[in-house]
Amino acid sequence: MSMKPIDLIVLAVYALSLIWIGAHFARKQSSSQDFALGSRDLPSWAVLLSMSATELSAATFIGVPQAAYMGDWSYLQLALGSFLGKLLLAWRVIPLYYKSGIVTVYGFLADRFGSTPQKAAALCFLFGRLFASGARLFIASLALSAVSDVPIAWAIVSCGLVAGLYTLAGGIKAVVWTDTLQAGLLLFAALAVLMSLIQAAPGGFSGLFAWAQEGGRTKIAFFDPFISLSDGRVLGTALIGAFFLTLATHATDHDMVQRLLTTRNARGSSGALIGSALINFPLTLLFLAIGTGLAYFYQAPPQYDISDPTRILPLYALHELPDGLRGLIFAGLFAAAMSSLDSAICAMATCWCEDIRPIEKNAGTGLRRMRRASIVFSMGLIGAALAMSSYHAILTETPSIKAPNLVEFALSAMSIFYGGLLGIFALGLTSQTRGSPATVCLGLATGALTGLSLFLHPIVFGTVWIAWTWWIPISGGLSFLVASLAHRESSPTTA
Repeated sequence: MSMKPIDLIVLAVYALSLIWIGAHFARKQSSSQDFALGSRDLPSWAVLLSMSATELSAATFIGVPQAAYMGDWSYLQLALGSFLGKLLLAWRVIPLYYKSGIVTVYGFLADRFGSTPQKAAALCFLFGRLFASGARLFIASLALSAVSDVPIAWAIVSCGLVAGLYTLAGGIKAVVWTDTLQAGLLLFAALAVLMSLIQAAPGGFSGLFAWAQEGGRTKIAFFDPFISLSDGRVLGTALIGAFFLTLATHATDHDMVQRLLTTRNARGSSGALIGSALINFPLTLLFLAIGTGLAYFYQAPPQYDISDPTRILPLYALHELPDGLRGLIFAGLFAAAMSSLDSAICAMATCWCEDIRPIEKNAGTGLRRMRRASIVFSMGLIGAALAMSSYHAILTETPSIKAPNLVEFALSAMSIFYGGLLGIFALGLTSQTRGSPATVCLGLATGALTGLSLFLHPIVFGTVWIAWTWWIPISGGLSFLVASLAHRESSPTTA
């Protein structure tokens, strides 16, 4: 079965709407500051929805139902760890960033340690964000490939180009407002899929829930053991991993922090952050319920091939949903993908032009450089997605490795370089002295290399010794320790 003309029309309208929004905000830009910060006048509710849409991503839309389809609800534990991390950030970190008046989060490091650590951290972010968003682009492209028979490489190129096009035009305002639109679309799509599954289930929701309970398919917390080095699903390990991952992504990753810098004040930003933490719980439950519903629906094998669980949701939408609604579901799926890609492109362009190669004071020249950088990073994102596709293939084809599900794969990709960043940011936030730029850079390099080694160790040794949930605590701890050991005492900073 293939997409019908009405479905393709729905998808075309969706894509054109994104491009129109980008063009609309492009006309209102006069400087690179508008591109990067949106004049700091965006409402908190829009920032909240934009952040939530990006946090969901294609990894959630496809990967969480895949995990629940295979009987694993442990992902909900991560939502609790993330909630605790966001509370700490809203209380202590976001007000400090607003007080500093920074354009990118790495400007904080310039105030604390000088321009060299700022540039080093920005480069680390660029590599980390390319890998992390590349994994999400690869996951989104799995769905496009599944329903169109397009090779995965071409699907990656297509998704990457669409996201780059409207980000190139409109900057952070286009990102926030398109993400707001996309948050509503992906929520509608998820609810439509769940309602379809409930209607198809004998006994409706109660029958589906009873079946899941009897089979133990909704077990959330795993206590035996409470903490494990190699199993990221047990409760203690999951809480630790999600807590530190959230600290890293929402305090040191400009892809997430850029939205938090676009509200009028720190109070609005902190409110958006806490709001995103609260709605994360019901959204996670929604996608887990979809996965369990798919498992119930496919107890009897259909006439089409469902042997690959990574494609289970796209295949259900393609074969079981009516014309028109099918197009809306895929628009929601691609909304989840675009909402994480657009912000990444904007963040990388801003980081390059503010931290690594500062733009000229001329407003028009600065804006043009931002847009050129967006083009370059769009291409880089496509290349990273192709690399992550190859890495995922190696993991799944190695018999001795228990291949991660898609959401674990996406989260592990975020853990490569962010431990190093978290370590030096923690030093900057807790120390009152300026310290040595060389020492800070050494700590960053130690953490980044440790994170990369942990990411590659499954294919090097043929097994997972250390679960992804430990990668940021380990690499971040080493980064902080190395940077602290030779931390030179000097006069207190004012940051």
